Amino acid sequence: MTLRLVAEDLTRHERLKIAYSAWSRGDISMLLTMFDEHCDFTILGNPVLNPHAGTRSGLVGLKDIFKQFHQDFVTREFMLERILVDGDHAAIHWHSKLEIRRTGLIVDSERCDLITFKGPLISRVVCFYDTASMAVATGRAQIAQAGSL
Repeated sequence: MTLRLVAEDLTRHERLKIAYSAWSRGDISMLLTMFDEHCDFTILGNPVLNPHAGTRSGLVGLKDIFKQFHQDFVTREFMLERILVDGDHAAIHWHSKLEIRRTGLIVDSERCDLITFKGPLISRVVCFYDTASMAVATGRAQIAQAGSL
């Protein structure tokens, strides 16, 4: 609640920097203050290959998916490439190096998020990234050997 009062005069661009900084640190409590209570958060992809794929609604759904992500991965590096804001909409291009906690494997991840605001808060996020590569890295999918097809 205090963060919302302090952040009231921030631009959407500044709010997004704060939100992604909280994301990269795994600061779920701070991150949730940036979202509308009726928000939708969608990670595109096949849930069989990526258990994080799907849509979560409301702050409880967000808290669950953010918590699960940070239980599965450690963020080793994080870089915001570009934040574009146009009215109530934003696009964020970012990179991260994630360590898979279960295996210790480091994965490079490039992503693009489309965000919609409702007033000062985020009301919708749609996440795009290479879920097939993540499925291979996490052992949920295998790559066919060259010449085996």
